[in-house]
Amino acid sequence: MNVLLVNPHIYDFAAYGFWSSPLGLLYLGGILRKNGMNLRLIDCMVTLDVKRKPDGRAPFLKKNDPRPLPAPLAGIRKRLKRYGMSDARLREALLSADPPDLVLITSIMTYWYPGTREAASLIREAFPAAKIVVGGIYPSLCADHAFANLRDAHLVLNHTQVDRLYAYIEESLSFPLSFKPSPYDLDTLPYPAFDLYESIPFVPLLTSYGCSFACAYCATPYMHPAIVRRNPAHVVSEIRHWQALGVKNFAIYDDNFLHRAEIYAKPMLTQIASLADPMDIYNPNAVNAALITEELAELLKASGFREVRLGLETVNPELQHATGAKVNSRVFERAVAALFKAGFPPGSIAAYIMAGLPLQPWEDVQRAIDYLADLGVRTHIAEYTPIPHTPLFDRYHHLARYPITDDPLYQNNALFPFAWEGFTEEDLERLKRSARDKNALLVDK
Repeated sequence: MNVLLVNPHIYDFAAYGFWSSPLGLLYLGGILRKNGMNLRLIDCMVTLDVKRKPDGRAPFLKKNDPRPLPAPLAGIRKRLKRYGMSDARLREALLSADPPDLVLITSIMTYWYPGTREAASLIREAFPAAKIVVGGIYPSLCADHAFANLRDAHLVLNHTQVDRLYAYIEESLSFPLSFKPSPYDLDTLPYPAFDLYESIPFVPLLTSYGCSFACAYCATPYMHPAIVRRNPAHVVSEIRHWQALGVKNFAIYDDNFLHRAEIYAKPMLTQIASLADPMDIYNPNAVNAALITEELAELLKASGFREVRLGLETVNPELQHATGAKVNSRVFERAVAALFKAGFPPGSIAAYIMAGLPLQPWEDVQRAIDYLADLGVRTHIAEYTPIPHTPLFDRYHHLARYPITDDPLYQNNALFPFAWEGFTEEDLERLKRSARDKNALLVDK
């Protein structure tokens, strides 16, 4: 049984690689390989001719998309681009091996669905006998839209339906599966199939699903209502596995990494700190500042965190409470002090602040930028993405300047869906410049 895993192109107005990877797709690949299937991967977003940073990050290749934008976007100054490998390289990759029996296509951001739809159509044409299955965040959050638009797929799944995938393989392909783990039993999962890449510049580490908070802008409570943890020793064993293959950079995306730290994060970080080979760890998703103690700060430093990204969202107390009540300024300052005391240098502590929330005034963001600069903390402006099945989406979708409930394309934060007279696109650009200037001063120190 030949299986092709596909991470498709994306269409966006702005995109960068950071430490992103199709982790769910690679976990499924690991499961199918344990059932005796032959795997091949086409990751359209990975190119070999771009220069990576030492931490593993790299830009995506891009070109302008010549097609006209939908009518609601007529007149906007931004240009839509297609990110990923060239058409010639994609065609070469498709034809370089035996035709697949099964194709799994992932779909990540809801507004990236045009690339997923395009990939399904191209593969249906290239391999008419193959069974095509699409899953990921897009069909999980926008199920009706996905079912209507992914007509070239034989099966469209949300994040809870791995059992349907197992049954489909057994019934449609007459291929019995002896290994059918639950994706929520994290310690039984094989390692994700990163070995399918020609090189592995970084590996994301999955240590948990779910979150103990219910932030108004976040879909984690909808996607993963229960918290599921992985045994810390199992995570450390995976790190050793990748280190043996030469991997030095690791990313932790978990929403809940420091929750119940005595049981999970502390033993994990202690074991990581004792490893013979040094490693560099990054947390693209913010950790909760309210959970950082002096002991945890020291463990983060000792285990190899090269920077720590915190969630602040805003310095407005009312908005802090409305968006999730995870942190306030007092506990945030205590966390920053603990991290500096642990030895994190200037410029290595950063915080996310949100911009473009419904009815948010631009002055709120500027105050947060100034506040962080005074603390010696870098600012990352997180432009608000309206995500279906979240309280903010449900309450304010009617205020968006685009039809965000009709088409996920308009949920793209690059479109600034909730611009209003109190917070314009010009305000946003001015705030970005302010943050860049203040960040540069911190790094220079």
